[in-house]
Amino acid sequence: MTSSPPAKKTLLSNRGFLFLTLNTAIAVFSFSFVPFFLQQNGYSLWQIILLYVLYTSLASFCIMIIPFFRLRNFIILGFVLHSLAALLFVWFSPASYFLYVILLALITTFYWVPLNWLFFRHAEQGKHATHSSFYFLAPGIASLLLPPLGAFVIRLWGFHVLFSLTAVLYLIPAVLGFYLLPKEKETTPFWNGLREYKGLKSITFLEGAIHFFGGVILPTYGLLFFKTESDVGIFLSYLGALAVILAVFLSRRSDTLHRRKTLLSYLFIATTITILGFIFVKTKIQWFVVVGFFTLLTGLSSPLRLAISLDEKAATATFWKSREFCLNVGRASTLAIAAFFFFHQQYLPVFVLYGLITLLYPWMVHVKLKNVE
Repeated sequence: MTSSPPAKKTLLSNRGFLFLTLNTAIAVFSFSFVPFFLQQNGYSLWQIILLYVLYTSLASFCIMIIPFFRLRNFIILGFVLHSLAALLFVWFSPASYFLYVILLALITTFYWVPLNWLFFRHAEQGKHATHSSFYFLAPGIASLLLPPLGAFVIRLWGFHVLFSLTAVLYLIPAVLGFYLLPKEKETTPFWNGLREYKGLKSITFLEGAIHFFGGVILPTYGLLFFKTESDVGIFLSYLGALAVILAVFLSRRSDTLHRRKTLLSYLFIATTITILGFIFVKTKIQWFVVVGFFTLLTGLSSPLRLAISLDEKAATATFWKSREFCLNVGRASTLAIAAFFFFHQQYLPVFVLYGLITLLYPWMVHVKLKNVE
């Protein structure tokens, strides 16, 4: 039996990259405006944070109880669930808030675990950082181009049209999935998988917290500075423009030099300083400057963080299930603390908390992962 042809390992032939790009493009076009939409409908900042606490908590439970993963069926189901989530905002009611929580938890389980399994199953050993950089390339490019388009649709026709269009667009990758996705299944016993994930659990916990600081805390806190959909669109586009090329370059250097711990240490010390800088932000201009530095640094470190995990373990469905569980436990725990402080409109402790997490992360990598250079 001959081995798989090399073309299957290239970026352009990676079907995971195709479906990741399609999902990201549609999501940043519309779902990136959800915090702004909720604020416009009377929800406070702490309630927006609470939504993500609830969904990541529920996602952790859902991931635990799913005993197997099917590549084609689950990814297609994930796109259908995205479409249903968009429809919730077309006919929005108080119940939509909680239904959105449930759908997000199911999407995390049925879409992201098999999608990551599909994307990384042909990643070459020794090139994990480079491969990971392309995983973050699609969101970066999509975030650069599409949020202003989403803001344009909102301004001309309103949120109803934006989310109706989103619901239809998600049917395109769902249909493509029937023709392009392989029929594969892997049994994923939870406790066995979590034991095999030894050495990465606490690191991934912290990584999940860091991920949602940029993905949830900053966009929500930023609503104090931005008042229109155009402001939000420009801000999201600004974030997408940063760190894309540099991340690819640094990741390639990391694969060549094999100095992941050293690079991460420098990046995270700078990230800690930047997070603490948010404490002193008072104007929109200051906000753009500090967010720019933070996005640049996390954009550079994201592929390295993922590569470290891939260097340690085989990228099976069980690996991705355990990783997603630990990520969401980390997200839920730290976001719950953040929601408490947002409720009391005390933002300084939030930045101190995440500053400490970014300071702890490289130390934890050094202690736990002895085999990583």
